[in-house]
Amino acid sequence: MINVNHCLIILVIATCVGCWEDAARPVVKELPVPPAAVSAEVESSRSSEASLPDDDQSSQPHSPALSSTLSPAITAFLEKFDVLSARGFVPTLRSGSTGIGYTLETMLEIEENNSPRGDFMGMELKAFRDDDVGLDDAEKMNLFLKEPKWTDGLKSAERIATYGYVDDNGRTALYSTVTSKISSHHFQMVVDRSEPSSPLVWLKFRGARIGFWTAEILEKRLLEKHSETAFVSAHTQGTGKQEQFHYFGVTWCAEPSIKKFLTLIEQGNVLLELRMHVKKSGAARNHGSAFRIQQNRIHDLYRIVSQVRPKLR
Repeated sequence: MINVNHCLIILVIATCVGCWEDAARPVVKELPVPPAAVSAEVESSRSSEASLPDDDQSSQPHSPALSSTLSPAITAFLEKFDVLSARGFVPTLRSGSTGIGYTLETMLEIEENNSPRGDFMGMELKAFRDDDVGLDDAEKMNLFLKEPKWTDGLKSAERIATYGYVDDNGRTALYSTVTSKISSHHFQMVVDRSEPSSPLVWLKFRGARIGFWTAEILEKRLLEKHSETAFVSAHTQGTGKQEQFHYFGVTWCAEPSIKKFLTLIEQGNVLLELRMHVKKSGAARNHGSAFRIQQNRIHDLYRIVSQVRPKLR
């Protein structure tokens, strides 16, 4: 016959052992976990999105379509471009890496702008130094700026202090390149396809989710800035203030795909640049979170890719 008092003693001992085990476990300090309100916001963002469009067969990777019909924007651009190209080498109007784009736009009488939309009749212009018209090297090109919807509960200066470092100028800074692989600064971009019709892109730090973009938001920015783009190549000679450009090649791209964009993120070919620091005043300075792409993967982003200058025979 079981003695009730013995059972009570055994139960008390087991409970105490459990307490001792809990007390012996180390306390692990974790990053702030997104509150329930954030989860609700994520679900709200997802539910408000339309399903992602299906790409047709011509839009599979490495198989861009060729178009015999050019848009009004690229047609008007080529009229101006042909006149400039015929001039041969022209002197840079600004030294440094941005000189090639600034000189092109100035020569074509296009005002420099920071518009979220394209530079010329809604078409984005991207100039690069290359002796080959093809987009075939791994140099990075800017696509657009878009801040994530932060879920870490931190203010801007606190965020830089939490995830950043002290740079060579003695500032608390956060300048970091983020891809689908965990970086040396412990950041990572992860595409969340748990809801196939409305994916999310999460920004993670040390495995914790700290911000996100919906596919809908990324598609909107992609179409605002790159519904069609003219990639202009130029021969160069000289350096610095003596640099000169001969603009000779144009590749016209149109109809970017958000599905391809997400795949390029997963492959590590679309990356994010975090660019912020804390000023002496204590305020945060954010240059904008920039999405960039490797030049040799641009073909994989668009449905239509066509070399329009020099003309193919």
